[in-house]
Amino acid sequence: MKSKINLTVELLKELIPEDVKLPEPKKTSIRDLPDKERRAYKARKQAERRAVLKERAENGSVKFDAKTTREALADAAIMLLASGAPGSEAVEAYLRNVFADQVGAPLTIKARAQLGQLKPKLLKHVRAARS
Repeated sequence: MKSKINLTVELLKELIPEDVKLPEPKKTSIRDLPDKERRAYKARKQAERRAVLKERAENGSVKFDAKTTREALADAAIMLLASGAPGSEAVEAYLRNVFADQVGAPLTIKARAQLGQLKPKLLKHVRAARS
């Protein structure tokens, strides 16, 4: 396949007048770098990424991933149950569906949330962000 491409390029070059200077192709891809340079580049980028993540963590930011998303949603449900705010009925209905064969589970979860036994995990980050 490469030979066909090279042949096509050579044929196209023959059609271009000699006085026209063709731009040299630039190596823009990391894959085109020699191994040593590519490893150095990747190491530098990884160090930069880790520094940014460390700075975010120090400033109270939470990494956005599946785990923290679930924790944030769980925190919201816990706070709704604890406060009885609008929307808590939907959380209670969901818990009743999930624990349909364990009638007391939703009531126990709600009671634990109201007593402060179920604590939101990410609430400290919300407070830090507001400050």
